[in-house]
Amino acid sequence: MNILLSHKKSLYFGCGFLILILSSNFLVQKVEITGRVSALLVWGTIVDVMVVIPAVVFLFILRRKPAVSIFAPMMMLGLFIVHWLVPPYAKDSLVYLNYSVIAVEVVLVGLELTIFFLFLKTFPKWKRSFKDAHENYPFVLGRMFEANRITFAPYKYRVHFQRISGFLATDVSAVRYALFPHIDRYPREECTFSYHKNSEYFGVFLMLIHAMVIEIIAVHVLLMQFSHTAAWVATILDVYALLFLIGDYQAIRKAPVHVGNRSLYLQKGLRFHISIPFEIIKQIRPCIHTPKECSSDKEALDMTLAELEPAQPQYILELSQPLEAHLYFGLKRKINRIYITVDEPHAFVKELEKHDVVLNVIN
Repeated sequence: MNILLSHKKSLYFGCGFLILILSSNFLVQKVEITGRVSALLVWGTIVDVMVVIPAVVFLFILRRKPAVSIFAPMMMLGLFIVHWLVPPYAKDSLVYLNYSVIAVEVVLVGLELTIFFLFLKTFPKWKRSFKDAHENYPFVLGRMFEANRITFAPYKYRVHFQRISGFLATDVSAVRYALFPHIDRYPREECTFSYHKNSEYFGVFLMLIHAMVIEIIAVHVLLMQFSHTAAWVATILDVYALLFLIGDYQAIRKAPVHVGNRSLYLQKGLRFHISIPFEIIKQIRPCIHTPKECSSDKEALDMTLAELEPAQPQYILELSQPLEAHLYFGLKRKINRIYITVDEPHAFVKELEKHDVVLNVIN
């Protein structure tokens, strides 16, 4: 109860502080309540919108739950807000800021080109690793991550390469699942268990698609009033988000739970994937926790799909030792258990029992 109150206070404080910062900068820049906008006031707005606001959102509203990389999109959004707030006659003060953004873009393009040429150089090895990973990683996303890990392992900055390549692997998988879902070969049906057919996620998916299409049109029309460049940048990002959402749903359909010869492979759309050797599965047992308790478990992942109302997982798969799971965009997390919901729960448990790794199915 005390934790819940603390969260509410933090949320209220963060939202109140954001309203205060944005309203004060609006009055200074748009209404010009203090008179003509000077260069000093412009830089004050830049600091407020691109530094202070992301910090407040991260610390008080999101409560440090996402990775620090969330700062990048928030700062880009802040850049658009700054350009909208600052009056035309004072935009000369934004020249250095624009140059800085261009410099960052040049560095990112250079980094992408470096990775591209490195990938071309190592492509034969990557292709072999991609094919060899099929046994433990039956679907394309997991095989790409494993091929990246093996290919870039000998390099000095392998950790950075693997993070960036993980980000790119998620992007490529999103495009492949969204536009070319028929390319992959899938394991035989008796070893796979779908987890979306009996859920309400398809309805949730349709609502999200509908809302995003409306949002893309509305945001584009709104931003066109102020900046054509900002409008098209926002539209491209929104279309990418729409493509990612479609790819995620296709991945849910095309990458079911897979029980292999030596491991259990779990992939929840494009959100996470993990290959679990049978020997480290401690037990599987019915889940008695509430959906809220499951979602707040920091040492677990949840295979249960979102529904119109929170759904309780069917089983808890407990591990005998922590195992690293691959999240979206190259992120990682060590977990001790996984909450699982499948369309055929009894058949799923029986298949696991064939490998003599399941203990205490019913407590």
